[in-house]
Amino acid sequence: MYTLDELKKQNQEISELIDVLETLVKDSALVSNPFVCELATRFNEKVWMHLVFEDKTIYSELCRHHNPDVVSIAKKFHGSAREIKKLFSDYVKLWHHTSSENGNHAAFIKESNKIFKLIRERVQFESREIFPIIEKHYNS
Repeated sequence: MYTLDELKKQNQEISELIDVLETLVKDSALVSNPFVCELATRFNEKVWMHLVFEDKTIYSELCRHHNPDVVSIAKKFHGSAREIKKLFSDYVKLWHHTSSENGNHAAFIKESNKIFKLIRERVQFESREIFPIIEKHYNS
């Protein structure tokens, strides 16, 4: 099981990868660059691992909490994970398709920005709402 500090570090790394990838995807020539693809793969693995871990540990634990407010926040956030996993999985397929076929780059940028925004908002919500709950109710 990850510690809270490790989860915070994962969020920081995910945010930093988004910062870099947001800039790199703007250049159609870089989308298929092996180093950019390596960063995209790292981003994919980090996000997916983080979502799966949250799903199996943090949110299942918070959903069993005695405080209904904690349960409500956890269920709301946990429920969005399924949609994010689907959208993210579709995006990863799009990246591979775009990098191999030089598809519509403007549409790819738009989809990239949508996914980056979605993941960034989730990381921020987690840092602002979920981690303080964990610190308050489980680390004392």
